[in-house]
Amino acid sequence: MNVKNNRLIRETDEKIIRVVYQMMTQEHRPIAKITVREICERTDIHRSTFYAHYRDVYDLVEKVEGNMSRLMTETFFRKLDEGASARDCFIEVFTFIREHKEFYMYYLSESKKYGVLQLTWDTIRSRYTAAASPEHFGARSQKEMEYHGAFFLVGMTAVVRMWLQNGCCEEPAELYDLIHRQGTVQQALIDW
Repeated sequence: MNVKNNRLIRETDEKIIRVVYQMMTQEHRPIAKITVREICERTDIHRSTFYAHYRDVYDLVEKVEGNMSRLMTETFFRKLDEGASARDCFIEVFTFIREHKEFYMYYLSESKKYGVLQLTWDTIRSRYTAAASPEHFGARSQKEMEYHGAFFLVGMTAVVRMWLQNGCCEEPAELYDLIHRQGTVQQALIDW
C-alpha cells in the first residue's frame, strides 16, 4: 500500500470539501451556482483530479451529507452504547448539530428536505426495529410505527431548522425537553 499516495488523496479530498463547504456556508452559494472550474481554481487542482474524486458538485455534496450523517449517527450510538439515556443521546446529537450549525443551516435551507437527518433516522429506525416491537413504543402495528416515524422525522427536522434559524438560543438539553413534551402538547392540540 502506498501510504504517501493515500495521504495525498485524503488531503486533496479535504481541500476540495473545505473549499465547497466555505462556498456553501460563508458565501451562501446555492449548490447549483458552484462550478467544478471554480473549485479547481480555488484548490489549485486540475479538473481531472476533481473528477477522480467526484462525478460532479452534487456527488461531492452527497458525500459530505453522508459523512455528516455518519458522524451524527456515531455520536448518538456512542452515547447509547455507553448506557446513556435517550435524553443524553439526543442532547449529544443537538450539541453536534450546534457545533456544525453552519452546515446544517445551509443544508436544511438549501435542500428543503431531511437529508442528513433522514440518513441518521434510517439508521436509528433499523436499530430500534431490531431491538423492540412496535408495541414497545405504544404503536399497534409496524405500519402505525411507520406513520409515527414519519411524523417524528418531519417534526424533528422542523424543530432543528427553527432552532438553527433562532441562533440555537436554547441549550441542547432545553431543546430535548421541548421535544419530549411534544406528545402532551400534540395530544392537547388534537383534542381541542
